[in-house]
Amino acid sequence: MKKLKFLSIPYFVWMLILVVLPSILVFLVAFSDLNIFNLGSFSLNFDSITYISDNETVREIILRATWNSIRLSFVATLLCLFIGYPIAYFLANLESEWKNFIVVLIILPIWSNMLLRIMAWEKVLFSLGDYLSTNLGTDISIIGTDTGILIGMVSMYLPFMILPIYTILDKMDKSLVEASHDLGANSFVTFYKVIFPLSLSGVVSGVIMTLLPAMTAFALPQRLGGGKINLLGNMIEHYFMESTGNLNVGSFLSIALMVVIIIMFVGLLKFDKEGETLL
Repeated sequence: MKKLKFLSIPYFVWMLILVVLPSILVFLVAFSDLNIFNLGSFSLNFDSITYISDNETVREIILRATWNSIRLSFVATLLCLFIGYPIAYFLANLESEWKNFIVVLIILPIWSNMLLRIMAWEKVLFSLGDYLSTNLGTDISIIGTDTGILIGMVSMYLPFMILPIYTILDKMDKSLVEASHDLGANSFVTFYKVIFPLSLSGVVSGVIMTLLPAMTAFALPQRLGGGKINLLGNMIEHYFMESTGNLNVGSFLSIALMVVIIIMFVGLLKFDKEGETLL
């Protein structure tokens, strides 16, 4: 195996170029006066933090976007858990030749472009609410509401919750369940005392794999939120992409999100030290 280590060199180079160097650049821009579009003098400072703390309007907008990100991402993750766990449990215990085909159907949406799926919700499915609102004279439009964003998040990220849980449940030793029943435990006690604890690493993995993209989403709330509900991802996009934006502030917000992501992955490693549920 040592002779084949050289085969990993392209992957390290790839990670260095596309992950490490951009992360270092974002950190430098966040805590300096560096402008990547107009290179000039370079000096470390905390102007990005000062800009947020001294500007009450900007601070309120960012805090509101942060609260929206936390609130909607946690609700969406809980919904995915309550919907995804029964599905994963059903699939793990399904004895049918169609089992693998059903799993493929669950994975299939991940293979399509996420933006196309978001636009499908916006232009096709959610347009029904606008049509009914126009013809019935009542406001039942979903676009621009928390409900619309949550529906989009659940539909986008549900497979990321189902697959890790299914992987753990499918590999679980079924003799442990039989032993629990033999010892007199009913189905509820068996699930609570045996099945759920053994699947906890899959649950934690699914929660993080769902929570992280939900917290950093910007295309989904931009399209389904109708510009009325901004998440932290939208604020980062604004500061990076708008002509009047501030790259330093956008980079600082990106660093803040990276810190949250690192903390979550450290928590994941405590439940899943071997990384067996990381797909």
